[in-house]
Amino acid sequence: MILRVSTVLLLVCALKVISAQRSACCETYCYNDDDDRTQVRHFATKTMYEVIRPPDTDRQHIVPNCVPVKFWLLSRHGTRLPGKGDIAEMPTQLKLLQDAIIENYYTRRTIPDNGRMCDEDLEMLRNWRWDPNITAQYESTLTEQGWQDLKYLALRAKEKYWQIFGSGYDANKFLFRYTNTQRTEASFKAFAEGLFGSEQSQRVTPVPAAEPDTLLKPYDYCPDYETNKERDKRDENSEANKFFRTALFTGTVWDISQRLGFRHNLSVAQIEYMWDACRFEQAWQISRPSPFCAAFTEDQVNVLEYKEDLAYYYRTSYGYGGSTELACHAVADMLKHFKSRDDPSVVAYFTHDSQIQLFLAALGAKKDTMPPRADNYPFMKNRQYRTSDIPFAANIAAVKYQCAEQRDPERVIFFLNEKPLMLDWCNVGLCNWADVERQYQRFTDGTCDRKYCQGSGASSSVQHSLTAFFVGICLLLLAKL
Repeated sequence: MILRVSTVLLLVCALKVISAQRSACCETYCYNDDDDRTQVRHFATKTMYEVIRPPDTDRQHIVPNCVPVKFWLLSRHGTRLPGKGDIAEMPTQLKLLQDAIIENYYTRRTIPDNGRMCDEDLEMLRNWRWDPNITAQYESTLTEQGWQDLKYLALRAKEKYWQIFGSGYDANKFLFRYTNTQRTEASFKAFAEGLFGSEQSQRVTPVPAAEPDTLLKPYDYCPDYETNKERDKRDENSEANKFFRTALFTGTVWDISQRLGFRHNLSVAQIEYMWDACRFEQAWQISRPSPFCAAFTEDQVNVLEYKEDLAYYYRTSYGYGGSTELACHAVADMLKHFKSRDDPSVVAYFTHDSQIQLFLAALGAKKDTMPPRADNYPFMKNRQYRTSDIPFAANIAAVKYQCAEQRDPERVIFFLNEKPLMLDWCNVGLCNWADVERQYQRFTDGTCDRKYCQGSGASSSVQHSLTAFFVGICLLLLAKL
């Protein structure tokens, strides 16, 4: 009975919030004139790194009376080109959409009374052309911006932790490794150039990519992970698929379609072609507005971001039962290097977004008390888990410090995208090394090979555990409306 009441109340609350959003959806918005472009911070895993990282003036890395002694990095590759399938489909589909939108506005005159695209955005869209150099031959390769992402990440790390990095390359002091892909290999080379310069970086010798690579791509060798991922995609009752049927999402599809001058709903696939073009192009040319980003308002982008959050959460994060153990080898590697007083003192690995998310889950970071679901979008505005925190070049760094204090002289700070991770058992991001060892002891018992792939699929226990809490929140919101 409580579950039924809470479901009704949640529906009422959601409809109230959706109604408020729909009433505000049609304000005129001009992407070309939006200097802040706050929507670019919510492009999910295709967000550009430059809008996520902290400003260069940020000095949070300084720890009084402590000296950094070890640096361990797990980094996603930088900005890349689309995959082969997208390169084959996107140019044709985007050209059809471009022509139809221009025709809607200038020939058919089916433009909305309110909330139309501004003239500057339309002119940008009219002049859009697919880059003919982007062909299947270069699918998923690192872009020039992707090279810059990693090169300047290295430069900033070297400047902040000069005591660890020193002034040149020493094969004993540095350890590098990447997965068996062009984009991670190129990311490693860009990082090495940032550390040592273009000439000296040519002498840097990484550890060869392994097969199977359970350190950097454990999910590729875990049948349970793949089974859960495919099951979640096909299951009509998965949270991601249920979200497609919500009033919020269908209303967003209608709003986007109407704003572009269509009298019918665009397909989800058509919206995703524009969404991907927007995100890729904006990440390739970070100072130049992408024409297809003008198709969306900030509220609509937030809904599209949540759609991707739901998919990733139940496939690669806490919604998947094995997520907290799958990065076992990587966590064990970090702990091994920090425990040793020998070189290497700098370890840097280059991997993919899935491994970054699994490592965060292993740390217990970015976990909300209320899991994201298809029906609770109105309550998740301030959620910790966001795929936009896993942009191109997303990285988790751990820095070990030697401190002057006699009690707990060794400390560790974990960083996500160069910002300290606030783990609840640490002091404003600063963790005692003894607590780190205790917290992650399960990864140091030598059983990673046996247990890392023993997940139980998507977790269903969380689905209704906070029903009473939801009801209370709904009543409070309804009382204020």
